[in-house]
Amino acid sequence: MRQPDRLNPQSAYTQWAATYPPRPHNRLMEVEQESVLSLLPGVDGLTVLDAGCGTGRYLRLLADRGARTVGVDLSAAMLSRARGISPRIARGSICALPIDAMSIDVVVCGLALGDVPHLEPALAEMARVLRAGGCIVYSVVHPAGGPAGWTRSFDAGGRQYAIDGYWHTADAHRQACAGAGLAITAWEEPVLNDAPAVLVVRARTEEPS
Repeated sequence: MRQPDRLNPQSAYTQWAATYPPRPHNRLMEVEQESVLSLLPGVDGLTVLDAGCGTGRYLRLLADRGARTVGVDLSAAMLSRARGISPRIARGSICALPIDAMSIDVVVCGLALGDVPHLEPALAEMARVLRAGGCIVYSVVHPAGGPAGWTRSFDAGGRQYAIDGYWHTADAHRQACAGAGLAITAWEEPVLNDAPAVLVVRARTEEPS
């Protein structure tokens, strides 16, 4: 049996964008989305950034909840799909967000931090754009997946591809949040098939004094 071709995240998303649905397309994503939405504060009337928005899965859900949405993603191919959901879209890295400091009420980052080699700059950027007392809710495929040999794969053009990524430990997440001045207020590890499938974290910036 032929092994899937391995691609870095940006090459993978270029290949996958045309068929990537803006909704959960497997049970892990369903579990992840349920947890993220359960941890979100009320967003009606707030400015909410979807960092690593892809084709706009969370942009649509946030808009349905009354948020003023902003989407950022590094993949031009993915953004071409997301523009049909929100007019406020920008191309950029989650480690260097093209967003003004202290201009965002809530940040959502769904399953994107596994694409960056270092958590610290990404979480520091999300903290930078948050207003005082702002909230971030983010998710990653569970850190246990790395040692277990999990892979992210997809089919495109009759071929199978595997996406290279980074498996940051639970301690690395805690340290990166602390380093960014984010206080963790919720930590969930939803289970699928008797094993933790995703890690979902909610954290806040300091309240104004």
